[in-house]
Amino acid sequence: MNLHDYLIDQRLPLFVCFSGALLISALLWLFGLGSGELVLLWLCFLCIVSGYFFCRYRCLHRRFLSLRSLQDSCDHKYLLAEIADAPHSATERFYFSLMRTALKSMTEEVSASRRQNREYREFVEQWVHEIKVPVTGIFLLCENNRSDLTRKLLSQAEQISQSVERALFYARLDSVEKDYLIREVSLRDCVLTTLADIRQFLIQSHTSVSTEALSGTVYSDEKWLRFILQQILTNSVKYCGDAPPAIDIASREESGCMTLSVTDQGIGIRKSEIRRVFDKGFVGSNGRAGTGAGATGIGLYLCRELCAKLGIGIELESEEGVFTTVRLHFPKGDFFNV
Repeated sequence: MNLHDYLIDQRLPLFVCFSGALLISALLWLFGLGSGELVLLWLCFLCIVSGYFFCRYRCLHRRFLSLRSLQDSCDHKYLLAEIADAPHSATERFYFSLMRTALKSMTEEVSASRRQNREYREFVEQWVHEIKVPVTGIFLLCENNRSDLTRKLLSQAEQISQSVERALFYARLDSVEKDYLIREVSLRDCVLTTLADIRQFLIQSHTSVSTEALSGTVYSDEKWLRFILQQILTNSVKYCGDAPPAIDIASREESGCMTLSVTDQGIGIRKSEIRRVFDKGFVGSNGRAGTGAGATGIGLYLCRELCAKLGIGIELESEEGVFTTVRLHFPKGDFFNV
C-alpha cells in the first residue's frame, strides 16, 4: 500500500475533518475571531491531522511489509493467519478470524479432494492388476491355439493391454517417480522388446520396421522407456494413411546426449498443430478423422510427462502428407551421477 492509496481509503475521514474544521472556522469568524487567529488555528489543525494520518500510514505500511515478508518466507502460505503476530487491533482480529475460518474450510476441502483422488487412484491401480489376469489368459489361449482368428484376437488383446498400461501410468503420474530404476539400457534390446510386445498389432497392420541404424546405450528406466516407445510406435501405425506402415528407428550420438528417432512415412501433422500434440486431450484433425477414430490425446501427453521425470528431451517434427519424426534425447551418464 502506498501513500496515495492510503489517502484514497481515508477520504471519508478526511472529508469529515475538513468539513468540521470549515464549519467551526465559519462560526468563529461570525463570533468575531480575527483572520490571523483563524490562520493560526488552521495551521495547528493541519499539523495535527497530517501528523495523525501520516503516523497511521507508517504503522500500517510496516505491518503490511511484515505480513508480506512472513508470507514470502513461508512454504505453506495458507498458514499465514496462524503464524502471523497477534492482531494489533479489533479490526485485525476480526479479519484474522475470518481468514482462519475460510482457510480451515479450504484445507478441509483440499484434504477431502486429495483423499478422494488417492482412493480413486488406488482403485484404478487395483482394477488394472485385476484386468491383467484375463488379458494374460487370452494371450495364453491364443498362443496355444494358433490360427488366423487367434492372431487377430492377439492383436486386439495387445491393444487392450496397452490401454490398460496407459490407464495405470496415468493414475500413477503424480507418484510414478517412486517406481523407477535408472540403469544402463541397450537401445537396441529395449526397442526389440517393445516391438515384440506389440508384434501381433504390427503384423496385422502389415508394418515394416527398420532398426539397422540402431545401437548404443542410455541411462533410463527400461519399463518407462518401453511404454514411451509403445505410444510412439502405436501412433505411427494408426496414422499411416492408405499405404502399409513403414517405420524407421535409428539412434545417433550427439554432443551431450544420445538421440533416438522414430520416423514414419504416414499422413503427418498440420504445421499449426505440431506445438499442441503433447497437450493433454489434444487429438487434432487426424484424431477426428477416420484414421484416428477413438483417439484420446493421452498417449503423447504421458510421453512428455514421463520424459520430463526421466530427464529425457522429446520433440516432434512433421510435414503433412510426408512424414513424422519423434526424437528422444537422452542425457549422458554423468547426468545421473553414475
